[in-house]
Amino acid sequence: MPNPAASQQKVLEKLLKGVKHQKAGELEKAQRCYQQALKKDPKHPEALNLLGVTYRQLGFPRRAVDYIERAIRSNPQESSFYTNLAHAHLDLGSEPDVLLAACDGALALDRKEREAWNIKGIALTRLGKFEEADKLFKALIISYQDYIDAYLNYGLLLSQSGKVEQAIDLFNKAIAVAPDNAALHVQRARTRLSAAQFEQSIPELSEALKKFPGNSDVTHEAARLMFSMNESHKGVQLAEAALGADPGNAQKALTLGANYLMNRQLPAALEAMLLARKLEPSDNSTIDWNLSLAYLANGHLKDGWALHKARFDSDTTRAQRRVFDVPAWSGQDLAGKTVLVWSDQGLGDVLRAGTMLPELIAQAGKVIIETHDKALQVLQQSFPEAICRTPMVDHALKATLSDFDFHANITDLVDQLRPDLAAFAKTGHPVYTFDRDRARSFLSSLTGSDDKPVIGISWRSRNLAASRARYYLTAEAVAPLLTSRDAVFVNLQYQVQDEEIAALLSAAPDRFRVLDDLDLFSDLPGAAALTACCDFVVSANTSVADIAGILDVPTIRFGQQEATLLLGEETPPWYPSTIYMHPHTDRSCAEYVPEIIGELDRQLADWTPLRRNTRLHL
Repeated sequence: MPNPAASQQKVLEKLLKGVKHQKAGELEKAQRCYQQALKKDPKHPEALNLLGVTYRQLGFPRRAVDYIERAIRSNPQESSFYTNLAHAHLDLGSEPDVLLAACDGALALDRKEREAWNIKGIALTRLGKFEEADKLFKALIISYQDYIDAYLNYGLLLSQSGKVEQAIDLFNKAIAVAPDNAALHVQRARTRLSAAQFEQSIPELSEALKKFPGNSDVTHEAARLMFSMNESHKGVQLAEAALGADPGNAQKALTLGANYLMNRQLPAALEAMLLARKLEPSDNSTIDWNLSLAYLANGHLKDGWALHKARFDSDTTRAQRRVFDVPAWSGQDLAGKTVLVWSDQGLGDVLRAGTMLPELIAQAGKVIIETHDKALQVLQQSFPEAICRTPMVDHALKATLSDFDFHANITDLVDQLRPDLAAFAKTGHPVYTFDRDRARSFLSSLTGSDDKPVIGISWRSRNLAASRARYYLTAEAVAPLLTSRDAVFVNLQYQVQDEEIAALLSAAPDRFRVLDDLDLFSDLPGAAALTACCDFVVSANTSVADIAGILDVPTIRFGQQEATLLLGEETPPWYPSTIYMHPHTDRSCAEYVPEIIGELDRQLADWTPLRRNTRLHL
């Protein structure tokens, strides 16, 4: 006759042996012990719970949920079971309400279940209940001053609610309490990165790299920082090390791919992005967006355009998707139909994509263009047959007018009109027009332009963030260009500073010209007319170069890797008269100026004003 006491003793022995294996990290051995215990007692709550925990530790949260829920059904009075269930749901990515239910189940039985409080704070944060979560985490830290997870999650709450400095202060205090906790250093770095506090993060991460050699997460944050600072030649090495130490991590593969891409290691970038996509178990728009860029950078237009709309759902872009009651145009016959064209990106992107508009206008009964005011100035001038207007939307970006049959994002016209490189041959350059009378007037004011080339120059963007300024020049750095040849150099730099003008006039007083009455930032038709006067333009990778490109003015454009512009080619297919030059990735852009001067010399070796005069009908 079976002896229940002896049977339970054997179950207990198996559980104790399993716990010993589990603490030693021998999870498969622990599972065998728990499974053997369950053969003797299939509803043993602790065996079910512990087996579920091992599945969570092995990366199988769904299976963990199944076993822990069975444990709760066997013993609904054990608070730790609910906490373990909350952990498993957290790993699974369950909805915040599911997390709250599990946490509340634990806390109803034991108010001292600190991990349940912690996960409840996470759930409240995800629900946007910042004030309630704030109170919870403060109380938790007061009660458990050495509970580092509470510091971590409270810091994330503060960061997400825009209280970056408070979050940094909290992480600093937590690091003082637990200096050997790498996760605190990682979260501080992530918070600084989200606030673009690059300079402050450099010494902190440098110290962390020394303190935690070989720590994949610390190394990964350093790689992300280098990418954000446009120091991808350094970021590549760090990202390779991070992924090498954690080869199954999709985010680390993504960071490696992004650094490869900006370091112009294009095939390697695509390989890393594909790995990230393979490693990510669920849909991830940020990976898809970056994979789109990698495909395009390698000239795989079909694959790249197919994923390009992922930008609307990625949290790394600012693309805003508009809402319509009519279908998107996907190649339908537009005869007698009206199509609304809308934009989601910046001025240069809109101007570039606008080179496809003549083909759309030719197909449609009517075209309406809605975009920002500055682009509209140029679009209306060049495409008078289209209706150009500011976006007619409500606060939710839903169209407030319905005077069209289809809508089309201007960038995504590529799906139908630029599916491959051969399709770019359809473009008749120049696509855009300009005010020829105004251009002639500008030219007449440029003394010396009759027998000297007119060279327009622009050296930076308005946005001088570290991530962009790496490939811009200062006025002092661009000065050697003005002294390199006898020419008329005209300012195309918008929002130029008095100090910059003074520096260039000092370097080349007889060669550098500024049209003081022309607002190059706000008056886009005027900027286009002045650009049309030029024999050649030298510009950083900004809308100045796009204006030159749409007017088919020969241009040297210098800057970082630009996937959607170059599409795997040396010369931008959008602008055949543009030469794209890549400054050194491991040196300052100023050191590249001699290369730009050399290329300009080659392009102007046999200069005559014929092309410029033909453009101006002179």
